[in-house]
Amino acid sequence: MFLTQRSLKSRFQAIFISILLTAPLNFADRLEILLKSVINDSLSSLELINEIDLTIVAIAIAAYWHQDLPEMRSRILDLQNYYKADIQELVLAYAIAYACREELQPRLFINQICDDFNQRRALSSDPQSQRHCLDQLQLAQEFVDQGASAIYAHRSGLSEAIASSLYYFLSTPHNWSIISDRAQRPWLRNHQQVIVQSGAIAAAYLGEIGNPDQHNPEIFIKGKVIGDRLWAEWAGVFDAKLDK
Repeated sequence: MFLTQRSLKSRFQAIFISILLTAPLNFADRLEILLKSVINDSLSSLELINEIDLTIVAIAIAAYWHQDLPEMRSRILDLQNYYKADIQELVLAYAIAYACREELQPRLFINQICDDFNQRRALSSDPQSQRHCLDQLQLAQEFVDQGASAIYAHRSGLSEAIASSLYYFLSTPHNWSIISDRAQRPWLRNHQQVIVQSGAIAAAYLGEIGNPDQHNPEIFIKGKVIGDRLWAEWAGVFDAKLDK
């Protein structure tokens, strides 16, 4: 399937529409607080309540710093000093950043990440955690290549949130609705996190989430407003760098 080229602004909009559609109810106010802390670089003074907060912050950092991967990586790694962030947030950030850069290649992404991260030894506070995450990513790729069902994949060892999220995205990368529907696995311990992550990756990749008529129009409007705000802030930072 040929993907129509999308603007960066449309990708930002799609990301935050997706988050509002998949995050807990009435999350818009919290989302704005998290986004503001990323833009103002004030995460050290913000309390992240749960894994969803951490996921949203990783996504926002990735979108905002997508053109400067070392800077993005540095900010994600800094989260390890304040919160229970780990290599999973870094993998998520790379997926979002590559999508915003129009460089995300679904068939190659996991192998690319594993090759890169295997050469870096300080991406996790625990080397065993890093090895386990990369093993889970490779397992997800195997299930995608086999065309394995979600039930089979999870029963056969797929458990980490980012690996599960990438499994759903890579299985059907061209349809946001199918990805989000398939990720609805309430019996999974981290199912809410998986839904948010897989939806955001797909939204960043596609630059849209499908037919707006199928969803609450207020969520679409709010998501677009938040996406536009981040794009405007990003454009200012980018212009300032160009002027140096």
